[in-house]
Amino acid sequence: MNSSLFSMAEDLVDQAYVRQGAASRRSREKLIKSLLANRKIPRDPWDERTIGLFLNEIASMDSNNFPDNVGVGEREGRVFSALVRARHMGLAHGIGRSGDVGAIQPKAAGSSLLMRLTTAMVLHLIKISGVP
Repeated sequence: MNSSLFSMAEDLVDQAYVRQGAASRRSREKLIKSLLANRKIPRDPWDERTIGLFLNEIASMDSNNFPDNVGVGEREGRVFSALVRARHMGLAHGIGRSGDVGAIQPKAAGSSLLMRLTTAMVLHLIKISGVP
């Protein structure tokens, strides 16, 4: 939730409790911001909720997860099973274009972002492991 939604929640739940929730959200967003800015493996491990928040936010950038969107092309990301969708966080569209796995997929901005970020993190891992 963003700050305006937290403000609206204060009309329904005690302000102190909403502020605790907002502080928790900001701490998770700070970790995500650091990852996107530094493009390196985080020094401290993330908990499952932070990982889930990040992956859900990224998946929401893929066109197959847009509200009221129904892809009809032969390569559109579609998933019938809710169990399968949950297992891969809704990242169904895929990455790359025309044989170039590193190319940005216009309908899959989130998947493309994850691919680029993963590449940067793997390169960081190689660097810190001392591989020449």
